[in-house]
This record gives sequence, C-alpha cells and structure tokens, in this order.
Amino acid sequence: MNVERYIEAATRENTRRSYRSAIRHFEVEWGGFLPASADAIARYLAEHAESLSVNTLRTRLAALAQWHQAQGFPDPTKTPHVRKVLKGIATLHPATEKRAKPLQLAQLERLAAWLDVQIAHAEQAGDVRMHRSHLRNRALVLLGFWRGFRSDELSRLGNC
Repeated sequence: MNVERYIEAATRENTRRSYRSAIRHFEVEWGGFLPASADAIARYLAEHAESLSVNTLRTRLAALAQWHQAQGFPDPTKTPHVRKVLKGIATLHPATEKRAKPLQLAQLERLAAWLDVQIAHAEQAGDVRMHRSHLRNRALVLLGFWRGFRSDELSRLGNC
C-alpha cells in the first residue's frame, strides 16, 4: 500500500484548496515570505484583523502551520506572540455568526414531496429536461442532507 495515498485521503480537497488559497494570499497579496517568522505572521494577522473574520484568520493560520510542518520548518503560528495577537483580534473584533439554520426533517420531507410532484408532472408532460432536472435536484437535496454536505461542496460535485 502507498502511504502517500492515505496521507492524501486524510485531508479533504476542500481543505487543500482553502489552504492553497491562504498560502497564496500570504505570499502574493500580502507579500509575505515563507518560511515565516512569528513576527511576520503576527503583522499579517494584525493587518487583516478588520477585513477578515476571526475564523478566516484561524484558517489562514492553520494553512501556514501545515505549510511549515510539511516543509520541515518550526511552526511559528503556535508561538505565544501569535496566539496573543489572535486572541486580541478575537476580543476587539468578535465574530457575528451568519450560519444558516439547518434544514429540519419536516422541511426535507415537504421539499422531497414537492419535487416528487414536479417529477411526475414533468414525466406526464413529456418534458425530459425538467424531469431530469427535478430528479437531479431531489438527489442533491437528499444527498446533501443525509451526508451533511455544505452547499459549496454540493455545487462542486459537477454538472449532473
């Protein structure tokens, strides 16, 4: 068995994409150098404290930590200085969660029933395009609900 295959499978593609974006932001948009010092990372956090959410900054830190570890460098994101800066940002810029309310089972049942009716109507009308569209939508809604997918994960499944 290939160890690299299992290491690759341990991290979701979504996470890898997010981490690549974070590293690119640090290097290209902000002009940071890797490997980075704890002071550079603290400055990066401070400069983006008002424009990025605390959760986004935490994701950026996780990406920078992973990069340093993967390259065999000491992880500057875990230093007390960086942690204190992040804590200060979280205190001065508290996050306002904008989470969508989760879909309830009763709502899912109503949506699936409505789609079933639409599927039947499209089939009776001989509308192949709408029939397939409603079948796809029903499958995506059920898959997303039961697998706990986020909308962005569902949208990246490809054109069904």
